[in-house]
Amino acid sequence: MDIRLFRLACVALATAIICAAQVAYASAAIVQVTADGTSSVRPAWSPDGQRVAFQSTQHGQYHVLTMAADGSNRDEISQGDVDDRHPAWSPDGGTLAIDSGSEIKREVWLLDIASHARTQVTSLGAFASFPSWSPEGSQLSFYVYRNGALDLWTVNRDGSNARQLTSTLAAESHSQCTFACHSAAWSPDGSRLAYADGDQTSVWTMRSDDGTDRQRVSHDDPTGRSHFPTYLADGRIAYVTEHISPGESFTDVWAVTPGASQAPTPLLQAVQVQGPFEFSPDLQKVLFASPRNGSFDIYEATLDASGKEALKQASGATELAPALVAAGHPTQLPLPQAATRAQPATAAQAASGPAASTSAATPVQDSVSPYFVALGGLAAAWAIVEGVRIARRRRRTHDG
Repeated sequence: MDIRLFRLACVALATAIICAAQVAYASAAIVQVTADGTSSVRPAWSPDGQRVAFQSTQHGQYHVLTMAADGSNRDEISQGDVDDRHPAWSPDGGTLAIDSGSEIKREVWLLDIASHARTQVTSLGAFASFPSWSPEGSQLSFYVYRNGALDLWTVNRDGSNARQLTSTLAAESHSQCTFACHSAAWSPDGSRLAYADGDQTSVWTMRSDDGTDRQRVSHDDPTGRSHFPTYLADGRIAYVTEHISPGESFTDVWAVTPGASQAPTPLLQAVQVQGPFEFSPDLQKVLFASPRNGSFDIYEATLDASGKEALKQASGATELAPALVAAGHPTQLPLPQAATRAQPATAAQAASGPAASTSAATPVQDSVSPYFVALGGLAAAWAIVEGVRIARRRRRTHDG
């Protein structure tokens, strides 16, 4: 056998396998883009839709990382002994706003994407979390928990002019949830903020400069909880309505034009994933974190008919991103009985991003990506042929 021809054939086959994985990724309805066996949550699209920021416990405490949309080219932005969470991209794509600290006190910080440098924004001595950028990048909104109450604040990028916009948005004395579940959302013109009420049952907007002129925008369903608002590029507000009852749970996502009288438009209906959802800038894909294959990982779904249908499955088949295939990650497939409509992990688990507990996860069995099998077989064949060639050369040298 001509060893040069064999090597060329192996390279050609490897290229074909990788290309096949890329094609499968491009056409797959749901793609798993992280597989660290820990907790990877809170994905956020970059303004150009090319990269994703997220938080992961792969080193113990949460660190913030970025990656290409297909899971490749990771960059760990958090450095050192820190607990960084809830990344939000600046409008120019050069900075991430995060909250950092402990389980008792947290502050808002900025992380420079290129240098990884850290800049502290707030110094409130409280529990500040879930920063969100104004459209022009000069301000941030965030939540503050202090003295048994949760409120919405804003602050200038340089840390000046921190101001409280609400008075007891949620209170422990009212038996309301006082840990923030999602960032507030700025309108495209920066004049308003969208947020969920203290009971996490309806979505409202208010003026971003002083917190006045509060208006309910969600068309609420008495059987569900409406929250997780986000502004779309066209000015509509998307929000999540979660329906949870004994033996059944599902999620709807609606888009509504603030101030308009028409009924909301369904973006997703009866899906088996709880929010929050992160819509791509072109509204063609959505990111979400889910324990559907064991640990909390990040998934990307298309917003075409096939993607919407796939999201209705409690634990449907997913493709592994090509970057994970090339790295040799195992893929986890659900057992047959797991395909029934089951109670998912709670919204609080998915939203706040604790270290994932598999107690609420779907039973899984380990399998291996067929692309990884093919690449592994090719590598084994290469190693065998090269080993035989080296052994023959040594034998000839010894005999000579």
